[in-house]
Amino acid sequence: MPAFVSTPVVAYSTTAAWIAAPAIGPADFAWLEVDRANGDSRVVAGFRGDRLVVRTKGANTTVVDQPCTTLPCGTVQAPVGNGDGSFAYAVAFPGTGGYVATVSGAGLSSVVAEDQTDPHDITAPHPVTSAGGTIVWVDGNAILSAPAAGGAATTLVSAEQAGGTITSVAASAAGVAWAVRPTVGGTAIGVRSAAGEIATRASEPDTAVATLYSVALADDGTVVAMRRTVAKGRQTIQLMAYAADGSSKALLTSVPFGKRDPFEVTRPTVAGTRVAVRMRGGKGGTRDEIWMADLASGTSARITAVERSEARLTDPAFGAGRLVWARDDLRPLRGRVYSAAVKP
Repeated sequence: MPAFVSTPVVAYSTTAAWIAAPAIGPADFAWLEVDRANGDSRVVAGFRGDRLVVRTKGANTTVVDQPCTTLPCGTVQAPVGNGDGSFAYAVAFPGTGGYVATVSGAGLSSVVAEDQTDPHDITAPHPVTSAGGTIVWVDGNAILSAPAAGGAATTLVSAEQAGGTITSVAASAAGVAWAVRPTVGGTAIGVRSAAGEIATRASEPDTAVATLYSVALADDGTVVAMRRTVAKGRQTIQLMAYAADGSSKALLTSVPFGKRDPFEVTRPTVAGTRVAVRMRGGKGGTRDEIWMADLASGTSARITAVERSEARLTDPAFGAGRLVWARDDLRPLRGRVYSAAVKP
C-alpha cells in the first residue's frame, strides 16, 4: 500500500444498486445510488444519481429517492463534504423545480436556496461545492454562495464575469475557481480570489487540441484541473496544477487510449497539498486507477486499480483526514465504499 494512505477498509456494500460519488465527513459518509435495474456502468463515473444516502454509525438514511425512467439518472447532484459533518447537494425535478441544500449526518436536510431557473428550463441539478461553512453553487451561469446554516445568497461571479458556460466549480479558503466554455470557443479556467479579484488562470483556445475541465482549488490558490488532448487517434488525460504565480505543471498523465473510447469526466479532489484523482491506466487504458500526488514534493503514487472489464472506480474524495472512493464490480453487481486514512 502506498505511503500516502493506510490500508483501506470497506465502509458499505450493496448488491442492489450502483454506487457513485461518495463523500466523507468527520463521522459520516454520503453517496449516490441508482437501482441496479435503472443503471449501468456509466453511472459509476457520474456525479448524479436518483438516490442520496447518508451513513452514520453504521445506519443508512435515504435523503432523496426519485427513481429515474431514462438514462442517465440525474435527480441529485453529487454530495460534497462541508467539514462540519454536513454535506452539500443539489436536486432538480425537470419541469418542476429544484434546490440547493445541506444534510446532516443524521439525515436532516435544510434548503439553502431554491432554483431560480424557469421550471420549464430545468433539466439537471446545478453544480455545487462547499468551503468553510459556505455553500457555493452555479445558477443562471452565475456563481452564488450562502452560509450552510442558511441566509441570503451572495453573487460571487456574475454570468458576464464567468466568461462563458460554467462546467465545473470549486471553492476553498483561497476563493472560487471554475472551468468554462467561452462563447468564442475553447475552454478556460477562471478564479475569484478571497479578496474578490477575478482573473483567467489558464485557457485552451482550440478544443481540437486540448480541453480543460473539472477544477479543484487548494488553499494556497493553486487550481488543479483536468486537461484532455487528442493526437493521432488517441486521447490522453493530464492532471494539471496552475499556480497563482502563473506557472503550471502536469502532476499525472494517463496512458494514451482510443479516441473513440467513451470520454468520462473525472473530478480531482484536494486536501492541503495532496491531490487525488481517477485516471486511465494499463495498456490502452484498460484499467481504472486512483492516484494521489503531492503539490509540494511532486511525488505521486497509485492507490488502487481495477480492470474496467471487471469493475469500475468512482472519483475519490477527501474529508476528515481520509480518502474515500467506491468500486462497483460488474458481474455480478456489487458496490463497495472504501475509506483509507491519509498519512501525514
